[in-house]
Amino acid sequence: MVIVWGTINAGKVDQCPGGMFHVMTQFGHVYYLPLIPTGSFLVLEKNADGFRGLPIPMSFKSILTAWLRAGSIVAIIASLVMTMIFLADVKATPFAWVLPILVCIGAFITIFLTYKLKFFTQASYERARELAGHLGMNEVGLMMIEVAYGRVTAEQAERLIASQITAEAADAPIAAQLAD
Repeated sequence: MVIVWGTINAGKVDQCPGGMFHVMTQFGHVYYLPLIPTGSFLVLEKNADGFRGLPIPMSFKSILTAWLRAGSIVAIIASLVMTMIFLADVKATPFAWVLPILVCIGAFITIFLTYKLKFFTQASYERARELAGHLGMNEVGLMMIEVAYGRVTAEQAERLIASQITAEAADAPIAAQLAD
């Protein structure tokens, strides 16, 4: 018997609008079902070799999401098998197949919601700022988050960045004179 095991990345959550980054967790898996979380990562981009990102503290939301999705897939398969068994068994209670069908529907709804609800998919403003802190984002990156969450308009962001650059340029000669 062949047992498939290894590591898998699952539980994609906390996407920042504009696709700047998202969070996912690496799991030890058996037959591609994420079981044991080994670390959460802030993913900047995916590529053919995996992803480019950095480790962050374990993300409970990412772990929960991966387990909900995997558990739902197991529930769907099990409930479909049970439905077929109950329908084929003439001695079974007349509506014994109803419960497995309801479980199957509930599992489909759970998977759908984990991919569609903003709670699972999108980072809150505070979480996006926290993740940006893990990255060590500069003022331009932080301003992109402000724009993405509608805190400032793109025009306001450009003016703020321009005024900051002007202020830094004005302070540079003074700092150079003080160093001499």
